[in-house]
Amino acid sequence: MDRLVAVDSGGTFTDCVTLDAAGRIGSAKAPSTPSDFSEGVVQSVARAAASEDLGLDDLLARTGLFCHGTTVATNALLTRSGSAVGLVTTRGHEDAIIVGRTIQKAAGVAESELSNLAHLEKAIPIVPRPLIKGVTERIDYRGSVVVPIDLDEAAGAVDELVTAGVEAIAVCFLWSFLNPEHERVVADLIRSDHPELFVTVSHEVAPVIKEYERCATTVLNGYLSRTTHTYISRLQQRLADGGLANDPVIMQSIGGLTRAEVGKGRAVTLLGSGPTGGVFGAASLGRLIGAENIVTTDVGGTSFDVGLVVDGEPLVVGTPVFDKYHTVLPVIDVVSIGAGEGSLAWIEPGTGLVKVGPQSAGAVPGPACYGAGGTRPTVTDANLVLGRLDPDYFLGGERRLHVEGASEAIETHVAAPTGLSVTEAAMAIVDILDARMADLVRMSTIGRGYDPREFALFAFGGAGPLHVGAYAADVGTRLTVVPTNSAVFSAFGIAASDPVSVIQASDPMVAPFDPERLSALYAALAERAVAELTANGVARENITTGREVEMRYRGQVHEVRVPVPEGPLGPESLAVVMEEFRRRYNRRYGSGAAADAAIEARTFVVRGVGRQAKPELHPEALGSEDPAGALVSERQVYFRPLEGFVPTPIYRRELLRPGNSVPGHAVIEAVDTTMVVHPGQRADVDAWGNILLDTTGGRR
Repeated sequence: MDRLVAVDSGGTFTDCVTLDAAGRIGSAKAPSTPSDFSEGVVQSVARAAASEDLGLDDLLARTGLFCHGTTVATNALLTRSGSAVGLVTTRGHEDAIIVGRTIQKAAGVAESELSNLAHLEKAIPIVPRPLIKGVTERIDYRGSVVVPIDLDEAAGAVDELVTAGVEAIAVCFLWSFLNPEHERVVADLIRSDHPELFVTVSHEVAPVIKEYERCATTVLNGYLSRTTHTYISRLQQRLADGGLANDPVIMQSIGGLTRAEVGKGRAVTLLGSGPTGGVFGAASLGRLIGAENIVTTDVGGTSFDVGLVVDGEPLVVGTPVFDKYHTVLPVIDVVSIGAGEGSLAWIEPGTGLVKVGPQSAGAVPGPACYGAGGTRPTVTDANLVLGRLDPDYFLGGERRLHVEGASEAIETHVAAPTGLSVTEAAMAIVDILDARMADLVRMSTIGRGYDPREFALFAFGGAGPLHVGAYAADVGTRLTVVPTNSAVFSAFGIAASDPVSVIQASDPMVAPFDPERLSALYAALAERAVAELTANGVARENITTGREVEMRYRGQVHEVRVPVPEGPLGPESLAVVMEEFRRRYNRRYGSGAAADAAIEARTFVVRGVGRQAKPELHPEALGSEDPAGALVSERQVYFRPLEGFVPTPIYRRELLRPGNSVPGHAVIEAVDTTMVVHPGQRADVDAWGNILLDTTGGRR
């Protein structure tokens, strides 16, 4: 078994990457199948197998490791199709998850949607108020039992929830992260009396301070885990029937892989796991080409995702927001907006302005040019009208695009209402999308205290290369990289990932910190991380651990995550941690904002990584700059600086060789993506097969 297979399920396409023992990379795409995402997974693997003249069963039989990133949990949350979940909590605190935070109405909302505050709403409750039951019990801030739990009352509450038809129960008591005994006895009671229910408890899912966020995280896990369990079980069976000997491993939103059986019960850790793969792939590729600071930009069919790699490591956020719910589960910091190739163009009532997204045509019916029933214009339709896409070579010719359908949709819904020509309307649609993407890159860098000019920008996803020449030039990053496998790069990142276990715990303290207390805490967390990884089949000698702490100035509400040096903790190493906290705080919030306040350490984190042997990639020698060997045709493409449609050379991506240099204006086509090189720009192929785009010479 010499193959590694990784599959990333997106909202529109499902991507597959294969690696053999020699480091050769294969790839394939298939339409996602929202009715049963496992079908799209199997189709993408079958196409990857066919590209190597293998059958599906042959490829799976040769596969030693099958990795998967899934959007099933995310889709279940966004469509509110999770389980009927009940909540058992401390009496008197039943309304905490309903009340939420003051900022919940605006949580995760794009700036363009914040203009009308009166129309902002809090999250739609995933647990209705009648399914929230309070139980008499109380543990205080030191972990001491103040009021013993009333087990008869707890049993009655559970019975009421069962009678109401819940499929899952979440249990979250005050201060349970310091003393979980009350949660344990209630969980045991439920599992004993109602083994058919899925039970999730906060001290197992999120044993950290912050009552509302911890409760929301626990309820989300209960709401989503039955859906995730069903999906992963179905996928396991389909892959086993196809010849896969080993269980698949699942990508987590914190990065890294975990066993399928673990993923089934920790659905909340899978939210947003797809975009995470791209960030890890960028960090891995960055190490090869010498890029430590990277902005990752993933343009898919429905969304535009931006992440950051700083000093070689992906940035992590400790309190992510999922559909307006604040949680306390560390995840790779990826910001998304509804802006992709399938985004719909529309006219805003009242203003008459052209808008693009966040609504999407999705995989079904898709853009108007698909000819599959879609009638509203998308960005894909606009790019087709502008000549950037070849109607006969979309997905390598597998799907023919209809220019007439695209033109008609743009004429009806954008051009006629605005008085623009179809070409002008198509260019406006693309301009708006490009501007929205550039704005998000600026917000994700400058908004966090980073200068984008000090970063390389990686563009991937099916539509990243199509748009990067515009938004990268707008932002002004120092280097633009289009990876060799850009259309399936998130799947590549999943393939490049290792098993990971992240264990966290809260034990609030104020500086000066006690080194012995901290050392004991980190030792306990590291022991748990190592135990989880060894249960995943990772040998102890292949496991490394790293330490972090979330700190804040006393009296403030925002924490800053800081690395903790390896080795014994003492006054000198803790002084280094304090100084790094001040440096990171000042970069994010400005110097002097709270310089005289005491510093608190709140939550402590250990990240365990199980290093796995993987096929190595090998560079090639650079050859001639002349790309003539990849030139296949010429067609009319619209460029504004050239004042209209002009004859444009078309190059095949797979025929370009290391050392080739393609001057703009040009179009570079692959089976699964298209890249536009604008006038004045230049695309160079490096030794690894990546395209390095010089955007300093100009844009459209």
